Amino acid sequence: MTTEPSDRTIILHLLRGAVPERADEISGLWSQYGHAVDVAPSAKGVTMNADAKRIQFDTKTIDFFWLLGFSAWRAMEVYMPALLLATSRGIPLDQALNVDAERGQYEFDYKQRIASAQSLIAAEQTADITWPADVPEPTSDRESLGDVQHMAAFDLVAFALAFALLHEFQHVMFCADKSAPSTLPEEEIACDTYARDFMTSGLAAYAKAHGHDFAEVQQKRATGIALASVIIHAMTPTHAHWGNRQYPPIAERLTAMIAGYSLPADSRFWLFTACLLIALMRQENRPLDIVANSNKEMVEILLDRLR
Repeated sequence: MTTEPSDRTIILHLLRGAVPERADEISGLWSQYGHAVDVAPSAKGVTMNADAKRIQFDTKTIDFFWLLGFSAWRAMEVYMPALLLATSRGIPLDQALNVDAERGQYEFDYKQRIASAQSLIAAEQTADITWPADVPEPTSDRESLGDVQHMAAFDLVAFALAFALLHEFQHVMFCADKSAPSTLPEEEIACDTYARDFMTSGLAAYAKAHGHDFAEVQQKRATGIALASVIIHAMTPTHAHWGNRQYPPIAERLTAMIAGYSLPADSRFWLFTACLLIALMRQENRPLDIVANSNKEMVEILLDRLR
């Protein structure tokens, strides 16, 4: 008779798999703090929070990560042609978007996917929405997806979810140690910073020890964190985007998660992240009269514009 692993063990295995170079460290911390992992009944809104004794989420919120992640993955096919035109010719991004005659239908389909994902927040359970036909059902079996693009999206969603769970684990530690920053917005930024550092600070030694290219490993982790940033953006109530007593301004959180990587300007991280941010700006009908000479510069300007 085999025993099914507990929810707490499943989450620990996910974190160990996402950040293998720190697997022993996370196991030690998991044991030290002895917190529970509580899978709550699905309900309207988003359920992902923590206190000194437990991390809590519901399966609908995990489904939201999956659905929005797989949907946002398509941002490149929508905005990459205009982005490359703008950066190669030094023309404003909005001008390049207008030149791209094929963008209209792609953008319409993309916005439909994002709207479907966002409708999951208001639903009581996943079954209450119509799951998009071109997005696979959530699964823990990566290989069963059978499609290279879907497997790439799977990897990024796994990193995004690991980031969110490490963020919540920092809340656990702050509560248990009575060491939280003095305000809730400061604590949110500190938890984002902890999760990012945990996922990226040991990569050089890990890459060297396992014969991986450091830039490629860093690029993949950073891209997963960028995806986490747009998922967190979608999870944050619109009225809180400019900051309040609970949340810092969402632009500050995105900057803490996305900015400052040492990746080269031609890294696909900057391409993917620029497309994600362009999608956010288009959703909010923000002006995109931006001239940038590289995808990295485009990301930096877009982050500044989101403020």
